[in-house]
Amino acid sequence: MDQLVKLRTLPVSALMQKDFCTIKGSATVAEAIQLMKKTNKSGIVVEPRNEDDCYGIITEKDILEKVIDPGEDVHRDPWNTPVFQIMSKPVISINPGLRVKYALRLMKRTNIRRLTVMESNKVIGMLNMTDVLHAVEELPAHDDHVAL
Repeated sequence: MDQLVKLRTLPVSALMQKDFCTIKGSATVAEAIQLMKKTNKSGIVVEPRNEDDCYGIITEKDILEKVIDPGEDVHRDPWNTPVFQIMSKPVISINPGLRVKYALRLMKRTNIRRLTVMESNKVIGMLNMTDVLHAVEELPAHDDHVAL
């Protein structure tokens, strides 16, 4: 249990993904799908189009819900739909020093699965719920819970 408490109080910089992917908002959804497949990522940071713009994010869920099956009266073509038309924007960002437990609470309250980690107005990493679960999986097993 002490290990779990320690994990919850780590700064998000200890668990964040530093090898995140970015894409231009003018890229097509089909290009985003290819990048996700190539890099094995389920979410990609969308770069601001200019200095007055903000970061966005495109996820597998965005693609499935807004392009593949957006509803009866909506028709989008992944080869001709720019990423900026379907991305989630603005992203919810956190500081790298924020504790993991507060990041998880923010994800729960806002009903999102990933946060961008920003420093000096630049994305330096991403934290998603899976990153935290993987960290929990790596904790040593508790002796009192080991099956005999």
